[in-house]
Amino acid sequence: MLMKLFLVEDATIYMILLQKLLENDFQITLSKNIADAKKIIEDEDYQFDVMLIDLIMPGTMDLIRQIKKNKRLSQVPIVALTASDNPKDLIQAFDYGIYDCIQKPIYEEVVLQRVKNAASNYLRLKELKKLRESLMNNQQIDDLTKIYKFDTAKWLIDEKLDENKTGQKILFVFKLKGLEEVYKQEGSHRGDELVKEMSDFISMNFKNIDILGRVDQDEFVCFVNHMMSKELAYVRKEELLRMFSQKKLSDISENMDLQIGYCRTCETVNYEKMYHAAKKMLTK
Repeated sequence: MLMKLFLVEDATIYMILLQKLLENDFQITLSKNIADAKKIIEDEDYQFDVMLIDLIMPGTMDLIRQIKKNKRLSQVPIVALTASDNPKDLIQAFDYGIYDCIQKPIYEEVVLQRVKNAASNYLRLKELKKLRESLMNNQQIDDLTKIYKFDTAKWLIDEKLDENKTGQKILFVFKLKGLEEVYKQEGSHRGDELVKEMSDFISMNFKNIDILGRVDQDEFVCFVNHMMSKELAYVRKEELLRMFSQKKLSDISENMDLQIGYCRTCETVNYEKMYHAAKKMLTK
């Protein structure tokens, strides 16, 4: 299915050129003046994935302002075309919220690629929003612990990693060794109690958790997307092991142990890479 483009251009030569250039990738709605463009913007029958608008047409800034106030279209990227070499025109346009600007005279390949990129990024964001809403609407929360299930946690962590490619991030992995035996010997009720206690234990001891998820019956992940030095991460791990050991003396089975591993990095990574690196560090 073709992506949907709104083209606002009054110069005949550019109108013809742009239509021919973009018609193979876009379903084009054309407006030759600002008055007609404003009517189209208010018509709910029109949906767009990108807009290509001549910035120098009289009234263009009013049109952009109207688009940005329209809830249905406010997030649609606007790529501006301009023959102006006045920096103030561009600054004003970006202040109004345009996505990109292309200088006239145009290079056809540049226009095609930048308009396609703008539309593709917008469609991707729409899909991510739908997926996020679907995950939340489908109650992707573990019934027992009230934290994220594995698929949801993994997806949300990958989203955070995509947003923060080179910034610092840490993934902790917690493994409750001996839990399987508790389920076998003491029953599901006792096993579930320990899982819930473990979830609460992690939550209470991390003030700035971005994402906490249960990835297996006896395994949890905690993603932290803020500054934490390597030394502090190690201290946090040791402190949690000490606290767990003290708790074990009272109400946790003597046959159970907590293992904690973590991966701290500023590199561009995905969840799988961080998870496997943290798993390698699991220790008592």
